[in-house]
Amino acid sequence: MIDSFSERITIIPVFQSINIYAKEKARLRQLGTIISDLDLFIGATAIYNDMILITRNVREFERLNNIRIENWVDNQ
Repeated sequence: MIDSFSERITIIPVFQSINIYAKEKARLRQLGTIISDLDLFIGATAIYNDMILITRNVREFERLNNIRIENWVDNQ
């Protein structure tokens, strides 16, 4: 069951996004607009991999530089 599931997904490497994570964390801290560490890590991974982040939590993620966001739940 696990093997069949893992064959259908792509695992995105996250280690390379740490540099973006650190720069954004410092920038947001300086601006006084920090976001949670996990959300920041998810966003940094999307930025590094040039992916569109699908989320309903636009308000928090839009603080990140160079992130592409789509909200498939709410009409905005």
